[in-house]
Amino acid sequence: MERLPFRQVHLDFHTSPLIPDIGVDFDAQAFARTLVEASVDSVTVFAKCHHGLSYYPTKIGVPHPHLRRRDLLGEMVNACHQHGIRVQAYTTVLWDEQAWADHPEWRQIFADGRVGGPGAPLKPGWKNVCMNTTYADYVIGQIEEVLDLYPVDGIFIDIVRYIGGGCVCSTCLRQMQAAGINPQDPAQLYRFSLEAERRFMRRTTQAIHAKRPGLAVFYNSRLRVEWDPELSNSPEMDDFTHIEIESLPGGFWGYGHFPLYARYFQGFNRPMLGMTGRFHTLWGDFGGLRNRAALEFECFQALAHGAGCSIGDQLHPRGVLEPAVYRRIGEVYAEVAAREAWVEGSQALPEIGVLTVNGAPGISGEALHGLGEGLPLSDVGAVNILEQLKYQFQVLDAGMDLTPFKVVILPDRAAVDAPLAEKLRAYLRQGGRLLITDRSGLVGNDFALADEMGVHYAGPAPFAPDYLLLSPEITGDIEPMAHSCELQGSRVAVAAGAHVLARAGASYFNRTWDHFCSHQYAPFDVDSGDALVVEHGNILYIARPLFREYASSARRVHKQLIDNCLKRLLPAPRVGEHNLPSTAIVTVRRQGQDLIVHLLHYVHQRRGQGLDVIEDVLPLHEVDLAIHAACQPQSVELVPERQPVAWRWQDGYVHLRVSRVNGYQIVRIAGAA
Repeated sequence: MERLPFRQVHLDFHTSPLIPDIGVDFDAQAFARTLVEASVDSVTVFAKCHHGLSYYPTKIGVPHPHLRRRDLLGEMVNACHQHGIRVQAYTTVLWDEQAWADHPEWRQIFADGRVGGPGAPLKPGWKNVCMNTTYADYVIGQIEEVLDLYPVDGIFIDIVRYIGGGCVCSTCLRQMQAAGINPQDPAQLYRFSLEAERRFMRRTTQAIHAKRPGLAVFYNSRLRVEWDPELSNSPEMDDFTHIEIESLPGGFWGYGHFPLYARYFQGFNRPMLGMTGRFHTLWGDFGGLRNRAALEFECFQALAHGAGCSIGDQLHPRGVLEPAVYRRIGEVYAEVAAREAWVEGSQALPEIGVLTVNGAPGISGEALHGLGEGLPLSDVGAVNILEQLKYQFQVLDAGMDLTPFKVVILPDRAAVDAPLAEKLRAYLRQGGRLLITDRSGLVGNDFALADEMGVHYAGPAPFAPDYLLLSPEITGDIEPMAHSCELQGSRVAVAAGAHVLARAGASYFNRTWDHFCSHQYAPFDVDSGDALVVEHGNILYIARPLFREYASSARRVHKQLIDNCLKRLLPAPRVGEHNLPSTAIVTVRRQGQDLIVHLLHYVHQRRGQGLDVIEDVLPLHEVDLAIHAACQPQSVELVPERQPVAWRWQDGYVHLRVSRVNGYQIVRIAGAA
């Protein structure tokens, strides 16, 4: 496949049929020049929108009624190509208002009988159609028509997922009955709908590549981090030429979404984009403009993960790009263009693997499927802790190879079935190390790896909250006191040969209507004698869900304890001693024989209801940093500035000082990989 451009714009045009004068002010050359002046090298433009309306002279679909015979799509493609800009054509699947209105037989029906979709007949919002009906022929026909008419460089296919639940329309019900599938069983319905989505994708990809072999194809609203690789995107990768992680922090995604997804999909061997938006909130915020510092961080964070950048925008109905928006995009993309040479072709260097709990069998309350339902707290806590501690890591599903990682973390409730248990045992035999917390690996009444862990499950912890009593071996810089653990953990029996590093402190009693003390929970009473942190061979076990705890309450002591455990398992991490604050992010990548270090420092703050905002750049000064390297480097420099950096080589680490990090700085350590 061709090189994936680094500076993209994703241009929405979901325009109501009630709005007149569509494209009346559109000037194709001015459109393309605006993109060029903003350093944009690729744009996704619209063939069909969520209203179900097309913006070219279609013979299959429904043109926008106020398009006035213009071929907006064709004019955009031609002008962009004249200026050397790559063009993807956009179409949509699940949301098509025109198809929903014209074809009742195509409508998705939820299992409870409701018409599918976030909208409803008397409620504004999109309504779902079913891709398992002959609607699929309609969509594929439109895509083939676009490919016949225009030399587009890719196809972006949006909303390729049943949102809100599976479908029980008459077509789906007939197929389920024929296959012996029970539509009243949520798990069976979910898998049936998943297979229907995948059949649609296979048909569509085959149709596209029959017309244009190797053309770039991406299916949006499908990316998900799943414990079970069969439920993840793994079986679908033949239909993806690349990955675009849609993640607008001003919307429901938040700032925790992109790093988790990027650290999972970096293991999929596909070029990757991080998609944010120019909006203050999310799509359709016509009067919103992203703060420059926020847009910088979101694009630079993508670069730090080896990804290109995509900024979402929405064209005004009259067809003129907003000048202020493209000044903002141009400011940021000029900075991206100066740095992409040190990103392209680079590879992540994770030393820790984190097994996701998402969708894990036997887990309730945190196991989620798909987009928009939130993120599991255990996964979020793990990402937050490891980023803040500067560890290099990747998020894993149960099918991924463990051998590249020095440490694997099973956070809180990670499931371990028989195949994974054997894979973990093989990993341990090869010298791998595990950090396991709370009920991870619990199968029935005991842990799948109980013998290896040196502990046996003895039931839930009797007190919640209770207290953390550390031995001097594991205390490190943690303040010497009984620290609280709010969430209920596990009680374990310790086997011979295992070493207890911390114990549980009991409170006077659990808080109930007739037993309570003070405003929250009862004070520490006595050392219960129950083990709370246990070391056995190459495994450290913590009997509390500290990753969920950290995602919920962010107590520094829990992060410190996990850090102290990891230091025992990983004594020479990639990022060694440093004086960076916890708000700084460090990623280290390999590019050829060089190590490329990305330093990021943008701080988001809760300033709106449920909305985190980045408004200011907070520079860092005199940053001292040690990076573990394979050999002594030839040189160290700041890029793109090409400014030499003073450094010294000691005990396998390159010790360097960066005088100033103004939000984002890349350091090239030449010849040290």
